[in-house]
Amino acid sequence: MKHAAAVALLVCLPLALRAQTAEADVARYVAMIRSGQVEAVRPEIPSLLAKYPNNAGVLYLQALTTTEGAEAVRIYQSIVDNFPSSEWADDALHKVYQFYYSLGLYRTAEIKMAQLRKNYPASPFLNAATEKDTALLAEEKPDTAAAPARAPAVPGESFTLQVGAYTTAANAQRQKLFFEELGYPVEVINRVKEGRQLFLVIVGSFGTADEAREQGAEIKKKHNVDVIVTTK
Repeated sequence: MKHAAAVALLVCLPLALRAQTAEADVARYVAMIRSGQVEAVRPEIPSLLAKYPNNAGVLYLQALTTTEGAEAVRIYQSIVDNFPSSEWADDALHKVYQFYYSLGLYRTAEIKMAQLRKNYPASPFLNAATEKDTALLAEEKPDTAAAPARAPAVPGESFTLQVGAYTTAANAQRQKLFFEELGYPVEVINRVKEGRQLFLVIVGSFGTADEAREQGAEIKKKHNVDVIVTTK
């Protein structure tokens, strides 16, 4: 029995030391990224993945250094799904929430925020700033059940599609880039509503409300982005 226990200890000890080493490496590289040294960390990711396969912290590093947003979110989501008890899971879930919020996919963002609250109630990412963003979801969410836009009553009046409304220019520019890469004519306009500055992202210019609604339905179907038909 003592021999078996000793063998078990010898087997477990290297695994424990390996886990501690992985955590130390991840913490060091995360600190480097937060200090602006992401380019120095990125080349190290392949060797880290080979050295510590299926490690949540290393996957987190991989996502942090991934330049393509959708791929980074896929990695973050895999951490949430496969390592829900990891110290990185709540951070990863919060980043998934931020991604969908920045794209104007508010319903999906709300689902992710609800999951964060339910599964990680003690998470530091449930802070005042996050609460504020979440409160703005209802205000910024396009109302797809709104009354149809009126027909042009003024000569030369045209219609457009509002695909996002943001309180920061950076989020609006990300949404603008998303539609530009899809080939849509898109612009950001600045509005002040009830004393608060908003950055509206609008797509296209249409002669009638029906044309605008038809394009809006296509955007909703293809890209799952809610739209509002409005006048320019």
